[in-house]
Amino acid sequence: MTRRTIHCLALVALFAISGQMARADEQVITVGRYYPAPGREAELEARLLRIAKYLKQQEPTVTYRVHRSAKEPTVFMFYSIFPSQAALDRSRALVADGQKRDPPPDGIFGRPAELETFGLLVE
Repeated sequence: MTRRTIHCLALVALFAISGQMARADEQVITVGRYYPAPGREAELEARLLRIAKYLKQQEPTVTYRVHRSAKEPTVFMFYSIFPSQAALDRSRALVADGQKRDPPPDGIFGRPAELETFGLLVE
């Protein structure tokens, strides 16, 4: 191999590694839609607000927001903006631990939550 080929391969490898590192540090957004059982809206709202407050104390670099739908007031949206995949992973571990300590009461959900993860395209 020529010296020029070796330098080109080294640059390609460097760009590939730096690109992977940048992707690992990109923001990750999660959105969850929650549907309480009829008559349990206030209970679910209080639970989501308590979870958001706890997570914010544990992970202050993460944005946690809870919203109630203006169109369908019985639907809640919980979204989070994580500075990296690692922050999302830490938050998921906190949530899993919290679910073990304080599982959701039976029958609080009218239907399963809809959870989705998004990658940031532009800020």
